[in-house]
Amino acid sequence: VKKTSFFKETEMKFNDLMIRKIKVFFKKIRFDFEKLDLIGIHGNTLIHNPKKNISIQLGDFKLLSKKLNKIIIANFRDNDINLGGEGAPLVPIYHQAVFSKANKNIMVVNIGGLSNFSFLIGKKRVVSSDIGPGNALIDKYCNMKFKKSFDNKGQLAKKGCLEKKIVKKWLKKNFLKKKFPRSFDNNFFKIKNFVCNEKVNKYDMLRTITFFSAKIISNLKFNFKSKIDYWVFVGGGVSNLTLMGDIRNILYGQKILTSDQLGYDSAFIESSAFAFISIRTLKGMPSAFPETTGCRTKNICGKIYCT
Repeated sequence: VKKTSFFKETEMKFNDLMIRKIKVFFKKIRFDFEKLDLIGIHGNTLIHNPKKNISIQLGDFKLLSKKLNKIIIANFRDNDINLGGEGAPLVPIYHQAVFSKANKNIMVVNIGGLSNFSFLIGKKRVVSSDIGPGNALIDKYCNMKFKKSFDNKGQLAKKGCLEKKIVKKWLKKNFLKKKFPRSFDNNFFKIKNFVCNEKVNKYDMLRTITFFSAKIISNLKFNFKSKIDYWVFVGGGVSNLTLMGDIRNILYGQKILTSDQLGYDSAFIESSAFAFISIRTLKGMPSAFPETTGCRTKNICGKIYCT
């Protein structure tokens, strides 16, 4: 992909931002930066289209390695996409490492901008895929109608009434008919494609969008013959109490946990996962597999950048 001058300028600003944030973080946690062995950087996804063999992450990682004088692991999706995979989700190998149990089938759901799952079938098998919007539509609608970046604890949605007819219509959308494993770019979900023709007040619409995310996540229970012993939820969406309340209501009778209840901060699962994957990359170990991304063969995720 040819880099335009605007892209290069944006990338430089992003590099400077990451350097500042990394230094602030280590100062905050009082850890000696010099003792750090390597840094795994997920990057900021600008375009993700595995069908066109493209996944562009913002960040000049070779330059970052030079400026920070550290080994950096980045561009985690390229190898997988080149082998016919979706390039996502990549975190199932970590979910398996921390959550799997012998003789238990555990559904781990990450609710970020997009929602994805890792179905841990015992200790040895993992099936995973993106699901669809998690917080993406909620956040975009909040920004558009409430001038807020997200719905804090789901308090805005809580004020609205659910429009079931709209949810029923959205459940027929084509993206939900794609087979697993599937992946999406955040930009795939345009808020106007969901709300432009709906004449309801903004609180009712946000309530309906929130329920829709809960519904498509909860519908996972119909996708597998294997019994789900319990569910584990991670990611920013766990903090949306209205969203989680909907999930619990739809999955009534099933055991629902958050990773926090198991000793893992839900807000840091994904960053921990990429640290874990980075170590595997450095050791030459695979992190993506046919059952997790649809690739032809298991592969090492990430490229190593060093000074």
